[in-house]
Amino acid sequence: MEPAYSQSLAQSFGCSLGSLPFTYLGLPLSLCKPKVADFWPLVSRCEQRLANTLIFLSQAGRVQLTNAVFSALPAYYMCTFMLHKTMIKQIDKFRKHCLWRGADLNAKSPPKATWHMVCLPKSEGGLGVINLTTQIEALLLKILHKFFNRLDIPWVNLIV
Repeated sequence: MEPAYSQSLAQSFGCSLGSLPFTYLGLPLSLCKPKVADFWPLVSRCEQRLANTLIFLSQAGRVQLTNAVFSALPAYYMCTFMLHKTMIKQIDKFRKHCLWRGADLNAKSPPKATWHMVCLPKSEGGLGVINLTTQIEALLLKILHKFFNRLDIPWVNLIV
């Protein structure tokens, strides 16, 4: 498209011209697969939450915080992208710190159970902490379900 025509369209709609890559609603958008560095704002938010909230919580409170905050923060990203394994490891590291070490990030106390066991449902003897890998797969399969069943959703209609 010609630059003059693009500029006149942008002025008539009251918007500005831009180029890729950019961030839209907190998500990195580009023509290629996002890199690990594009997800560091998510990791830094997890790190900030960890440092500010754990001082006065009991073990049960830390389990709730792990599920409610540290599992929910990446959910917005996971609904759109398959997170890199590096990001999942880093977020799980913060979740483990939250659960076992509390406010002291430098504590060297060993975990009281393996992470696999912690992620089991309570009915199976675990703590019910959400497994991020399974959650990512479920969220992306939900998108595929909407697409392949051609549900009446604007983005599905646009692609079809």
